[in-house]
Parts: sequence; structure tokens; C-alpha cells
Amino acid sequence: MPDPAAFVTVAERLRRASGREPVASVHADIDGGMAGAYVIQAINRQQWLAENRGLAGYKVAFTTKESQELFGTNEPVYGTLFKDMRFESGGTIPSGILAAPKVEGEIVFELGTDITSDDLDPQTIRAAIAAIYPALEIPDSPINGKLTAVDMAAANAAAAAYVLGKRHPVDSSFDFAGIKLTMKHNDAAVSSGLGSVCMGDPVNVLIWLAQTLVGSGIPMRRGQIVFTGSLVPIISAAPGDTFEADAGELGTVGIRFAA
Repeated sequence: MPDPAAFVTVAERLRRASGREPVASVHADIDGGMAGAYVIQAINRQQWLAENRGLAGYKVAFTTKESQELFGTNEPVYGTLFKDMRFESGGTIPSGILAAPKVEGEIVFELGTDITSDDLDPQTIRAAIAAIYPALEIPDSPINGKLTAVDMAAANAAAAAYVLGKRHPVDSSFDFAGIKLTMKHNDAAVSSGLGSVCMGDPVNVLIWLAQTLVGSGIPMRRGQIVFTGSLVPIISAAPGDTFEADAGELGTVGIRFAA
């Protein structure tokens, strides 16, 4: 039987770590595999909430088969986003707060209603989407070296920072799978992708997350945001780099890393 004290110890180790002062992989120290990893994430989520960081929503990683195979899993991984992780589009991320940041171009949902245990059918979850944003997600892992899915789940899915573009109200008939996003790195277009790369449709990501969270006793609330996975290949960021994601009629979102 898993030792609760061991979970607390690993959680504290990860909570005190950062991209600039990382720790070694923790998956070998976690009993219970993914279930144990999410216990550790929940311990840290409650601690950060007690520190008044403010819950903004959730991110989902590994939303393609390729990424799941790379990390040795057959399903996505979720993490928690806090309000102090947000940077304004067009702004600058100061030097010294992230160690090895990466950048992903994503589509983000905003919930217009709560999702509870009575609301887990796909149609109800789709109808809960009130708005979408083009966005950048900026992961930065507190774990050094090669990661497993267990490491990712325990370490809050490497959630570090995010940027939201313009908010666009939508209804359930919107074609989320058909959204096209083009990524620019230092003003040069480097990749593009469709919403359908994320589990066939970003809505499927939200359905998986809602059923996973609420099934574990974590209700999702009106106003929370959900990052649904990158539409384009992830890019490592260096000091002085600029990034912009162009989602056509949905507009652009950009960020600069201080030199």
C-alpha cells in the first residue's frame, strides 16, 4: 500500500524545485504509477492554493499519439494553471525566472458553466465552452533529464507560464478541429497545424479532462481555462527570442523573452 508520507516528501521536493534548480526524475520514488503521481500533484495544488496563487484552470499535454509514445503512455497528462503564470500578449518574460522554457501554440477554452458529476456526457461538455483564445503555453520542467509520463503528472505537467490572445465567444457548433495556427519564431514562420491534431478535435481533449477530473472528485468551474495541447511542434526558447502564433480570424498572440 502506498505510503502517504512518501507522497508528501516527493511533493515537497518538486515544490521546492524549479527549472533553474531542478531535481532528478521522481518516477522511481512514486508508488501507484500515474495515480500516485496525481496524488503528488494534488498535494502541491492545495499548497499553492493555500498560498493564494489563484486557480486559473488546467493544461493538457500528450494530446497526440506521437507524444504519448515518446513518454511511454497511452493517454494525455494534465496539470494545473495558476493566475500568476499568465503574461500579457506582446509583453516580455523577464530573464532569470525560467531555465529551459519551450513554447507551444494552442487553442484555449473558457468554461461558461460548471462541469460536475451530472454533466459528463460529451454534448454537455461541448456546450460548456463559452469562449476560445489563441494562446502560447510555456512549459519549464523542474525535473532534470529524460521524463516519463509519471514524472510529468507529478510535476504539474511542467506548467510554468502562459499567454492568452483575444477572447472569442463561441457556441457548440464552432469548428474547433478546423482552426489553423501558424507559429512564427523571430518573425519567421516555422510551422503550422490544425486543431484536429489534438485528439482529433480539441473538444475531445476537454471531454477527456472533464471526465478525468470530475471522475476524481475535482469539479470544473465557470471561468476556468483549459489549454488543449499544441497544434504545432514545440520550440525551445532562448534569451531574446520572440514568438507569435497566428490563428487567422481569431487573431495573434505573442511574447518575447528578455535577452
